[in-house]
Amino acid sequence: MFNFPLISKAVGMLLFLETGMLLLCLGVGIADAGYDADLLTFGVPVGVSALLGFLLRHFGRRAENRLSRRDGYLIVALTWVTFSLIGTLPFLLSGATPRLAAAIFETVSGFTTTGATCLPEIDPLPQSLLLWRSLTHWIGGMGIVFFTIAVLPHIGGSDLKLFTAESTGLRTGKLHPRISTTARWLLSVYLFLTISCTSAYFLCGMSFGDAVNHALSTVSTGGFSTHSASIAHYQSPLLQWVTTVFMLLSGVNFALTYLLFIKRRVKDVFRDEELRFYLRFYFSASLAISATLFFVHHLPLENALRSGFFTVASIQTTTGFTDENFMLWHPVTWVVLLLCSFVCACSGSTSGGVKCVRILMVWKMIRSELRQMLHPHAVIPLRIQHSLITPRMGRTLLVFLSLYVLLVILSIFFFLLSGLPALDAVGLSFTSIGNVGPAIGYTVGALGTWDVLSDAQLVWSSLLMLAGRLEIFCLLLPFVPGFWKDE
Repeated sequence: MFNFPLISKAVGMLLFLETGMLLLCLGVGIADAGYDADLLTFGVPVGVSALLGFLLRHFGRRAENRLSRRDGYLIVALTWVTFSLIGTLPFLLSGATPRLAAAIFETVSGFTTTGATCLPEIDPLPQSLLLWRSLTHWIGGMGIVFFTIAVLPHIGGSDLKLFTAESTGLRTGKLHPRISTTARWLLSVYLFLTISCTSAYFLCGMSFGDAVNHALSTVSTGGFSTHSASIAHYQSPLLQWVTTVFMLLSGVNFALTYLLFIKRRVKDVFRDEELRFYLRFYFSASLAISATLFFVHHLPLENALRSGFFTVASIQTTTGFTDENFMLWHPVTWVVLLLCSFVCACSGSTSGGVKCVRILMVWKMIRSELRQMLHPHAVIPLRIQHSLITPRMGRTLLVFLSLYVLLVILSIFFFLLSGLPALDAVGLSFTSIGNVGPAIGYTVGALGTWDVLSDAQLVWSSLLMLAGRLEIFCLLLPFVPGFWKDE
């Protein structure tokens, strides 16, 4: 039996977070050269979000603090859908796009930190709307529910169940027995990286507004820029290297970042198996692409290394910043980048995709099975970082990967039937569910906008992005008939 009053109360309180974000953008809009249109652009969404939040909070004012796992999944699913729908209003009211599907896509792309855009021009947008795009990244990167747990603990019942529902594959590490305390500690790391990134960008020549927006996008591994040309707009090699470093840092498990910068436990951090796998994969892919650019395209060595390391960091961490059109490179680089968009970065980070820990688990299971064939009677335990991989974890991994691949295949068929070429269908499918941003293909490609797609294609891509960000299970469970049956 669902505890609907508690569900209503939790979603209502979470909506106050979106109200605060919209109010901040409204204030920036009023302060920035007197954009009178911002009173409509953000005033209406503020009213809608606040009113809906108060109504839901009022309905659940007498709710029992008894939260089941199904309640947690439903709260998370409803929150992400509601945030996305309200978040479309600024894009429609400002006139940035007249298409409802495009506004939904832009908002979902922001909250899921995909960073793909369907707005034809970014540079003319007002500062308030640019900030709204970046804020959707920053809040969605940590997770809407997770962020609220850190700021407003005990939003109703069990914080752990809500956190688990939103982050089915997230491995935070044992920082503190209380999830609310862990959330606050990780939020402090998130703030530290954001402030550090903002300062670095400002020192590299960005304006303060651009530095803030790009830092919010970088640390959240989102990729929205304040310019249509993305990082290439600045034509600064130093800025590219700085961006590469912060993208790479943002792809690391934030629990490890906390141990590294706050606790100074350097040895413990670099003993982490997933981190070592992540760095090895990153440097291997970067060197492979750099070598291709140097030997095949005859780029100067520094240019080849800079483009290779920047592009792999952007795709693997699912940030999605671009410095040039990688569709002009040798096709072998497309395969490497497509693999990067599948493997991606570490669990416990803001990146999307399958994540390194799952790939590492698959590798260990394959190696163990081969050994078991040679020694049928041997007992070979599976471990990652001294943690035992149980049969249940193995089943969950198998189901997740099966659903992930199935959704990619269905998506490829959908894009093919809707008229896209095969390469574009594959690229858009992987980049949508992986929350990557730039796609392998010619219709959209590395530098193009998604506004060339039909409304149906944009809506389908939005659903894929939500499925990828919520790691499939949370979005899929409400469609299972047994989910709604009484226990």
